[in-house]
Amino acid sequence: MTIDEFNIKNNNKQRYGFTTGTTATAAAIASTYLYLNEKKDMVDVELPIGIALSVPIEYSKSEDNLYISGVIKYAGDDPDVTDGALISAKLEFIKNENTLDFRFFAGEGVGTFTKDGLALPKGEPAINPVPRQMIIDNLSKVLENTNFCGIINITISVKDGADIAKKTFNERLGIVGGISILGTSGLVLPMSKTALLETIEADIKFRLKNSIDKKIYLSPGNIGAKFLENNFTISSSEVAIISNFIGESIDYAISNDAKEIILCGDIGKLIKLSGGIMNTHSNDSDSRLELLIAAIIKLALREGMNFILLESIVSKVLEQKTTTGAIAVIKENRLEKCFDIIANQMLYYAYNRAFKAEIFFNKNRFANINEFKNSFKIRIVSFSDNVTIIDTGDLI
Repeated sequence: MTIDEFNIKNNNKQRYGFTTGTTATAAAIASTYLYLNEKKDMVDVELPIGIALSVPIEYSKSEDNLYISGVIKYAGDDPDVTDGALISAKLEFIKNENTLDFRFFAGEGVGTFTKDGLALPKGEPAINPVPRQMIIDNLSKVLENTNFCGIINITISVKDGADIAKKTFNERLGIVGGISILGTSGLVLPMSKTALLETIEADIKFRLKNSIDKKIYLSPGNIGAKFLENNFTISSSEVAIISNFIGESIDYAISNDAKEIILCGDIGKLIKLSGGIMNTHSNDSDSRLELLIAAIIKLALREGMNFILLESIVSKVLEQKTTTGAIAVIKENRLEKCFDIIANQMLYYAYNRAFKAEIFFNKNRFANINEFKNSFKIRIVSFSDNVTIIDTGDLI
């Protein structure tokens, strides 16, 4: 189905779009068909969420045994800076008798990782793991009956990508030269706050209405949902995706008589909760490293550590571009106990938000927050680089 058909079928009040990863994959598929002497005006892309999306091709051409196709990125109603960008895939097919091998390169307008602790090693093109796998899976399917063996060199380019990247956090994160090719589901969710909050509230209400034990699983995005699925045998489809709206989601859970919340997400997102930040969007808050440092200092005070020795560690944490890199520094220096401090702060603010919602929606059912905690549970699971960093309890 096309993206318009998807939106109509699902009665979406705001239009979904497709990611840069889906756009690049569609371009690579069209280039592969061109190599097979089939010029396509539209191709079907198998998305990670299990649907096939039909994507129109802007152009296809071949030159000097290279096969090039371009696709226009479509963001639907999401205010995405990449909306309307022309993303191209240039493919070179090198036959040999060995197995099928895919190699990725950054063309004009696609960034390169220049720092450690990002999605891929330093020096790699900023084509993230999920889009890479999308391209590999889709091209493998197109080629499965052709008997092609060899190397496929895949160069992804974005027209004016370097200028577009100036509107993102890429350079701050150590990604230079252009944008990143991203996406975990293949689709772009519209991020209008009002419409998105209505969707989140409806989702939480539906799940709790159909939950016998009134337990709700929440995650900022698909990565957290997948982490629960992979590590706790909970289907990702059972998880309500709440974007950046932790506070409102707690409110919705309380107003719909939840008895337990399990919140799971990457530490780079959820650490903000330890500072009482309930909207974790980077446009509204970015205090990740500062909150980590605060926890390290609290740990040092508690355990009587030498602050002179601590100074170099704090400086190194501040030098990091990502939370993943900062956590690596903390582990190297055996300061993991600071994660317990962060966990307790997360719970403190989460319970306080929940109790305020309880008072607002249900008036005076509980005399104080401690009485409230006896009947309502919050569990927080947070991870970095797919490794659990914080877990405040056991799933029941």
